[in-house]
Amino acid sequence: MWFIIDGLGISLGLLTWALLAFADWVVVRYVVVTWFWTAQPRIEWLPFTDFGVVVFATYQVLLGLSWFSHLQAMTTDPGTIKQSIAPTDFPNPRCCKLCQGRWKPPRAHHCKTCHVCIFRMDHHCPWINNCVGLANQKLFILFLGYTALAAIVTLILLALSSMYWLGTQKSWSDAAPPGSMALICSGVVAIECLAAILFVGDFAKEQMESIQMNSTLVETYQRTHGVRTDFWGHWRTIFGNSWCVWPWPFATAPPPDYLEPAIQDDDAPSYGDADMDDGDSLGIAGEESEAPISDVPTGGQGATARPRQRRDNVD
Repeated sequence: MWFIIDGLGISLGLLTWALLAFADWVVVRYVVVTWFWTAQPRIEWLPFTDFGVVVFATYQVLLGLSWFSHLQAMTTDPGTIKQSIAPTDFPNPRCCKLCQGRWKPPRAHHCKTCHVCIFRMDHHCPWINNCVGLANQKLFILFLGYTALAAIVTLILLALSSMYWLGTQKSWSDAAPPGSMALICSGVVAIECLAAILFVGDFAKEQMESIQMNSTLVETYQRTHGVRTDFWGHWRTIFGNSWCVWPWPFATAPPPDYLEPAIQDDDAPSYGDADMDDGDSLGIAGEESEAPISDVPTGGQGATARPRQRRDNVD
């Protein structure tokens, strides 16, 4: 199993699980139990009305998909380079000095936190304690989507519960106020859900743009991209060819094409004109960490260095 030992990432990952669990407890305790509890349930171990069972089960499935997507994104190899040596006919291959001289494909980047090169690395996300690369980008996107959907459903359930309570009061002036614990917990969860929607919504938008342009976040800063076809072609490269597997949190990306070039954007600045701190801010090793593979035979001759089609010194 893939797992990164990083204090910040592990802490944020556990915090994510705690927030999901807290929202679940509040909704079940103050919405489902309050409004759907019955002394004569159809299912003995679920003391809810039939509709309450549907609400409870649907909510658990939604939160379960969010949690499992997060777990899978955290524990799935994001795209380490399985091929240590470049094909003999590959022009001017480069190697990573930090990975013991292993081949570094054009769209690979060395993560300073994972300490390994990741193919089509988008960024290192401390919230999943892992890089987002080709192999787990689908899982990351599903985590964002299911989390946003769960947050929206939670807000709807809390709002409907509040409106139902108001509607059942014969006189607002004589109505007993809800318990302080219920108000505090519901308010905290509502704020949590609003923050989650804004937070994951922004990330989801970036991911959709990444798929549309076939360019990772790192490559966006470097003003490069992969071979562009159309949105659904790029989508299938990440989610797989069959739509049946798209919603489920399992890695289904096709085998990576390590030979895919990193193509310079038309409006990219000239080589060397970019910000020297981009590598540090993106969490990737700079160009000083790579070198031409001069000892790899290519048609009987060693490969020679060539200028990288990258922005500045961050590769």
